[in-house]
Amino acid sequence: MKYELIFYIAKKTGYCEKRLRAVLRGIDAAVNHVVSATDPTALGEAVTHSLSLCPLVIIVGGQRSPDDDNITVVLSRALSTSGLTLENMRRITAPSGAVGYAVRYKSQMLLALPDNPDDIEAMLSGDLLRYMQEKLK
Repeated sequence: MKYELIFYIAKKTGYCEKRLRAVLRGIDAAVNHVVSATDPTALGEAVTHSLSLCPLVIIVGGQRSPDDDNITVVLSRALSTSGLTLENMRRITAPSGAVGYAVRYKSQMLLALPDNPDDIEAMLSGDLLRYMQEKLK
């Protein structure tokens, strides 16, 4: 399975990408393309394009951004106009307290993860990784 990786106002991009590749290799997932976005508009365009290419899109970063650029605010706005419900979304928490989100619709999934390699690995271990493998065949 291929996935698209979007860095959104992220730091530690090289470390995060390396950790993602290692973890997702366990479910035979390989990165198709890597892009960056620096504002909500660019993020929306990148997500739309990425979803047209792959069943899995991963956004890394944006949690530390203030106000309207924060990934939580951006996702909330996007989901409120999309018709998706909380049934489609799952909050993911790492042992450190970092928060991420998984949004699934039909045969596609969007993950929003913090820009910390340790948190990424913790969030993608176990149940979520098995769920992704099962739902994104």
